[in-house]
Amino acid sequence: MFPLSRRWSLRWVLFTLSLTFIGGCASSQIANVEPLPKDLPADLQAKFEVVEAAGPAPAPSALTAPEATAIPSRPKKREKKIRAKAKPVVVEKEKFIFPTRRTKGNPIWVGEKQVLEITYIGLAAGDITMDVLPIKMIVNRKVMQIKATAVSSAVMNLFYRLNDTIESFWDYDGLFSHRFHLVLDEAKQKRDSLELYDSEKKQTYYWNRRNHVDKGNIDSKEYFDIPPFPQDSFSALYYLRTLPLEDGGVYSFPVVSEGKSWEAVATVVGREMMDTPLGKKKCIIVRPQTRYQGVLKQEKGDSFIWLTDDDRRFIVRLEAKVKIGSVAARLKKVELGEKPNEE
Repeated sequence: MFPLSRRWSLRWVLFTLSLTFIGGCASSQIANVEPLPKDLPADLQAKFEVVEAAGPAPAPSALTAPEATAIPSRPKKREKKIRAKAKPVVVEKEKFIFPTRRTKGNPIWVGEKQVLEITYIGLAAGDITMDVLPIKMIVNRKVMQIKATAVSSAVMNLFYRLNDTIESFWDYDGLFSHRFHLVLDEAKQKRDSLELYDSEKKQTYYWNRRNHVDKGNIDSKEYFDIPPFPQDSFSALYYLRTLPLEDGGVYSFPVVSEGKSWEAVATVVGREMMDTPLGKKKCIIVRPQTRYQGVLKQEKGDSFIWLTDDDRRFIVRLEAKVKIGSVAARLKKVELGEKPNEE
């Protein structure tokens, strides 16, 4: 697994970085991981079920608050004159409120697609395709289904084959993650992991199953405490696109991955002109870092992300140092998607 400090910026190219671990033979045979069974705890099954959005979705609403409970006042000593008994004090718990972070001009549109070509030490390693799929619903909330697939190239298949998928269900109005699903189908491992983020309870449910040639099998189900309204390690990239990203600006936000909570830190280090599939564009250069338990993680080499300096903030390029050499991603194809009605 990648160092914690790499996850928020590079987990979205998790499969690509897997290409650097060329320690196994592509012909190794391991058992398939079956689809996740539907025996999640009943409360999680109900709360995180993904359903189609039929017609216009309802306006954002808070979760229903628990019924008010009556707390009787403490009895007082009797005086000569009997006072009327105090009425019970009704204490109402505050409703849980979701944030509204979406603003007019949000750069992420349904139907948009970005295809990035990955190179490792100068070799064509594969492609990553990132799609924003039609709106879904989770707990009566509109969510954007963001999906990424990575497929290794024919050349890299000779060393390490992979065909991997990531899905994130991202709150449309609140811009935070509800659910994250990772499926790895690689030469040395098959893995299926699910993360469910309950911001009301400040808790995540992490279910991880893996069959690995060298490390054996894992099937673990755990709960972890988390901050409310976090990003997952893939949605962090989309949330980055919504930030102001002013020159010299430093932006931080919570990220949860595999039960661990940390803070992503993005520093805008400059702007430059670059050739893109959309023509020559001015691009924003961002250096991603990680702050864990209040300490900024130091890296052996910096990573950088280039985004178009326009109303869409498409990913144009990514560079990252790894154990041996470096990995680069370059945008080679983009589809704009459908402009939201409110725009």
